Amino acid sequence: MRSKINISSNKVSIFALYFSLLILAGCPTTPIPDDTLYQAEKERNEQLSKLEYWTIKGKIAFIEPDQKQSANLYWQHGKNNSKLTLTTFLGVNVLTLTSEAGVHTLKVDGRTYVDEDLELLLQSVTGVGLPVTQLMYWLKGLKAQDSDLITFSPTTNLPTDLVAHYNDKDWHIKYASYTLVEKFRLAKKITIKHRDLTIKMAIHSWNVDQ
Repeated sequence: MRSKINISSNKVSIFALYFSLLILAGCPTTPIPDDTLYQAEKERNEQLSKLEYWTIKGKIAFIEPDQKQSANLYWQHGKNNSKLTLTTFLGVNVLTLTSEAGVHTLKVDGRTYVDEDLELLLQSVTGVGLPVTQLMYWLKGLKAQDSDLITFSPTTNLPTDLVAHYNDKDWHIKYASYTLVEKFRLAKKITIKHRDLTIKMAIHSWNVDQ
């Protein structure tokens, strides 16, 4: 039986760092006109459902009523593999999660944990259940299950809000802004909320490989 990791006050919370909220700052950029971002829902869903190879860089923050944590985020995703790295603003590695051929390896605080069930692995280590598979879809503004509800912008027709119910928990995902990466409309600022937990992501760059 794995023991849960206790994070001292001078360390970044594992949960905070893995799915923490995106905070924000970045260099100011010129807004993309709505008519340039506009895309039909069917076309967008078909494009993004086929997008399996992507890399994002940015910041992630975890906010609860009694604490706020943040880190640099690097996440590389492929068809059968994935690697997520969180580092402090001084470049110190805090957490690395790799997935390959259905096996997930979590390295944190000098320890290594391995499991074939990613959500169970995170539950065992952090004590918190997270909708990992769903987040892969939500990041791209797609439904993870048919019951998810999406609200679209009247000007760009891109998702502004997504409401989901998973594992008896309600999740609210808000998309604040988008960028054009080749032919893909991808979110730059995302906020994920569940009760008193808020996760914010500020994505500074998307790289895609079709």
